[in-house]
Amino acid sequence: MPFVWLDAEGIARAIPTSYVVVMELTYPINFVGFENGDVSGEVITRDGEFLGNWTFEKDEAEDTGAFHFTVDGESEPLFTEGFAFLDSRLKTGLALSTICRSIREWLEENDQA
Repeated sequence: MPFVWLDAEGIARAIPTSYVVVMELTYPINFVGFENGDVSGEVITRDGEFLGNWTFEKDEAEDTGAFHFTVDGESEPLFTEGFAFLDSRLKTGLALSTICRSIREWLEENDQA
């Protein structure tokens, strides 16, 4: 049975219960599924607000990758953060941190408007 909540517009959202059990939403911005090696998933705040979806795109020939964040209801990414050296966990972590900071700043700007 999925974990279900209502988003800011009153629309029911759900994520698999396994994410709730395995992953606490400890960060201000959480890329659900990333810790399991998924290449896409949902972006949820620490408070459980569903913001949209993330995807990870890699180009093994160029040894590069990019995270994309698409706002719920949109078709194009709002933020993209690319990086080189796919085998570098430091570079991956830095790219993830940067895109999460961009999402957090965007969210704070929209909350104040």
